[in-house]
Amino acid sequence: MFNLFLAFLSVNSLLLLWFYSPLKITLAKLLFKEDITSQEQFEDLLYIKFKNNNLTILSSCYICLSFWLSLISGIILFLLAGMPYYTPVITFLSFPCLCYVFKKFIFE
Repeated sequence: MFNLFLAFLSVNSLLLLWFYSPLKITLAKLLFKEDITSQEQFEDLLYIKFKNNNLTILSSCYICLSFWLSLISGIILFLLAGMPYYTPVITFLSFPCLCYVFKKFIFE
């Protein structure tokens, strides 16, 4: 149970860092050597560099990214922490909702 709580905190922290900090802008400056000033410019730069609209949507959608991060954290818990085989399903279905509720209460 404690592992699930830590995984939820990790997913939520990553989402908050990605969407509410200048992490995207810093990452773009380091990886692409481009001078951008907004998160929207980051998504435009992703589309230009990779010609992949799905990657752009994934990086800008809170719910989409929370689903994939939750699934990855569930798989990690299953493989490394010895959690039951249904752990990825539990995290995939519950963490995004909890993260979204947390975001709504804190930031809006």
